[in-house]
Amino acid sequence: MKYATRSQRNLVPIPREQGVALFQAAKEWVKARLADGTLDCVYSFADLSGGLAIGNADSHEELMDRILDYPMYPFFDWEVEPLCDFSHSMDRLIEWWQTLPG
Repeated sequence: MKYATRSQRNLVPIPREQGVALFQAAKEWVKARLADGTLDCVYSFADLSGGLAIGNADSHEELMDRILDYPMYPFFDWEVEPLCDFSHSMDRLIEWWQTLPG
């Protein structure tokens, strides 16, 4: 299953002495998941307030575990949206639309 995961910086402060190590760990974590196909793409917002990723998981629980493993997890609020294939969605919408009266 595919999911869109959005992160938004929260009010938990990043300890000054840990910042660089956390940023590097986050970069390596993302790089590894892009390489193994767990993530399809990852983007940061231009103002560095958070980001957006499209990824793959076999269950909601697997996705939750993966988010909790992200090195910078505590410093962000998270939103997750399950995704459907666009073509499939449009085919079903067309079928449904054709059943409408009038």
